[in-house]
Amino acid sequence: MVSLTVAFPIDLHTHSLRSDGALSPKELVLRAASRGVRIQALSDHDTLAGVGEAIATGAKSGVRIIPATELNTESEWGDAHVLGYFVDPADTALEDRLRWLRENRGRRVELMVEKLNGLGYAIDLDRVLEIAQGGALGRPHVAQALLEKGYVRTFDEAFDTLIAKHSPAYVSRVGLAPIEAVELVRAHGGVPSLAHPGTVSGLDDLLPKLVAAGLAGIEVYYPDHSPTFVARCLGLARTHGLVTTGGSDFHGRSEHGSDLGATFVPPETIANLEARRR
Repeated sequence: MVSLTVAFPIDLHTHSLRSDGALSPKELVLRAASRGVRIQALSDHDTLAGVGEAIATGAKSGVRIIPATELNTESEWGDAHVLGYFVDPADTALEDRLRWLRENRGRRVELMVEKLNGLGYAIDLDRVLEIAQGGALGRPHVAQALLEKGYVRTFDEAFDTLIAKHSPAYVSRVGLAPIEAVELVRAHGGVPSLAHPGTVSGLDDLLPKLVAAGLAGIEVYYPDHSPTFVARCLGLARTHGLVTTGGSDFHGRSEHGSDLGATFVPPETIANLEARRR
């Protein structure tokens, strides 16, 4: 996935190994800088642990880092994730809530490993923890362990056959509902945006509820979005008065997302998001 081509200058959806990415925050920001990214949101799942390192690196390499986190949710609405922008890494009350989410993620991974062992896939929880390197545990770490043992041929095959929703070793999340995620971001001074709306079930029904709770943006520009779906999301943004955001969802592993800065983000997005801060 290494590329030195010049990319778009804004990327508002990236992950480091503080959650389920492959690169340290420093490595991630340096890679972004090498591709021409100048504004980057570090949006690790349920943690802000990498933000300080990212900001320090960005200050030296010409990249403005926006503190952010991606909150996974569990509900009948499918994968309705919420990106929280401009949250404060020093907010201890927010960190307490994020820690609770991470602890539940960890227990979920433990249960998945138990299920996989019962199905004959002998992966070790200690190895999964090593792969995570202290970051917020998630299914990608389990997938990597399966790949290392030769149980799957590719990283993505692990998701497709074993740990995706409705697969044999899948375990549901225990965490926030989508409206709770929006409310949490708002309660801590952040600006919430709906991530990758293509993974949401019943988007037209859910979106008004999220807007009423304080949703400010929608991730219109995303690697998996077709031109038709982008047009649909632009219409939803106009209808509900939402800021149009976008990002690569870069992880640095598998085919998930795209490379840093590879997805267009409107230049006015940053000012529009900042205007929604309370």
